[in-house]
Amino acid sequence: MQAIGEQVLDELTVHAALKEELLYPSARVAFSEDDLIDEAEVEHESVHTFINQLREMSPGDDKYSARFTVLCEYVQHRVKEEEGEMFPKLEKARLDWESLAAEMKARRAVLTPEDEDVVPVGDGAEDGTSAFARKTAGKTAGKTASKSSSKTGNGQHRQAPQARKPAAAARSQAA
Repeated sequence: MQAIGEQVLDELTVHAALKEELLYPSARVAFSEDDLIDEAEVEHESVHTFINQLREMSPGDDKYSARFTVLCEYVQHRVKEEEGEMFPKLEKARLDWESLAAEMKARRAVLTPEDEDVVPVGDGAEDGTSAFARKTAGKTAGKTASKSSSKTGNGQHRQAPQARKPAAAARSQAA
């Protein structure tokens, strides 16, 4: 049971990093509703807090189950808001979903060690995208939204803060 919990926390950490590094910056450029992105980022701060608390606990500890349940509820709420509000607005703004998915897949490869057998958690998306994003990617094929760059001014991808990398990824880099 503990291994499954750790895997969920690792996957959520990677998923959050993909959104924070790639999706949210692209969304800020694609449309001018900063409040929507600000809310998402604040909710991610709460998710990181729960993940960090759970990493310091074991499944038998008091309130572990309660914290894990609340974390899952936060994530479900976030997914509902993104799929119901943010993604339709990004589709309307003609975000280049295919390019974003490719960037997410490449970044996921960096954040997730290759030597681990990781089973995708959730709907099976290996690139961090939701079912909605994968469904709409075909609609935007060939359309480029130049505003959706997720690179820094010098052309390099943003790096996740070291503390937010999954424990397994940090261990593999130290070896």
